[in-house]
Amino acid sequence: MRRVFIPSHRRTVRPPPVRAFTLLEILVVVGIIAVLMALLLPGLEKARESAVAVKCANNLRQIGAALSMYGNENHGAYPRTSYVPGAALAQGTNAGAPDPFRPGGPLANDVTADLFLLLRTQRLPAVVFTCPLTDVNTFEPDPAPRPELRSNFTDRRKNLGYSYANPYPDAAAEAVGYRLSTRLGAAFALAADLNPGTGDSSNSRNHESRGQNVLFGDGHVEWLDSPLVAVSRDNIYASKRGIVYDSPVDAIDSVLLPAEQ
Repeated sequence: MRRVFIPSHRRTVRPPPVRAFTLLEILVVVGIIAVLMALLLPGLEKARESAVAVKCANNLRQIGAALSMYGNENHGAYPRTSYVPGAALAQGTNAGAPDPFRPGGPLANDVTADLFLLLRTQRLPAVVFTCPLTDVNTFEPDPAPRPELRSNFTDRRKNLGYSYANPYPDAAAEAVGYRLSTRLGAAFALAADLNPGTGDSSNSRNHESRGQNVLFGDGHVEWLDSPLVAVSRDNIYASKRGIVYDSPVDAIDSVLLPAEQ
């Protein structure tokens, strides 16, 4: 006869109780996270700013290479459109004109039509002329689908984030040897971040006035924390007379245009 064992009372095993965080512990963790964020954010912002400056410098290098190619194709002369010595400077005129050198094209001495010639003749992408991700000025590539059929930027305030040495000297500057060409010295400032238009020693606002990338005559680009970097250490964003929209004064006077204001 089989014996049947009937177990006595079965013991129930209960899991250990779960300990909840106290309010004080939660506040301590939140405080630690806040401190870490405060320590990390400036470094992240600085890294972002450095990345933007590098992209901007690369744009200027491409502009410099296009200027060099244009000069090689045009007997050493850098781009400019209709030129009348002593005439007032213009900007952003007659963008839709099919030919920049015929009647109906940009007005004489247009300081944006000259750079547009690079977009038109050297096939530079429109985005190269915009400073990337700036927090102050908002730029966007020129939307025109066929720049080879146009003569100027659609909206120079939105489509052009850089300034270029004035190729339209007055008669006095011409007489003392100013000519924008491939023969300029290595220290001549050929282009840079957009001129702030103040006429003083203010930096470009493209990088929140911390400094600007500058393209020099030998093709190299350098980040500088002051605009007083012309050949004779005067302001690259104004003539030696201290005027923004002005002719160069002598053969080494770099006046980068257009200006923001």
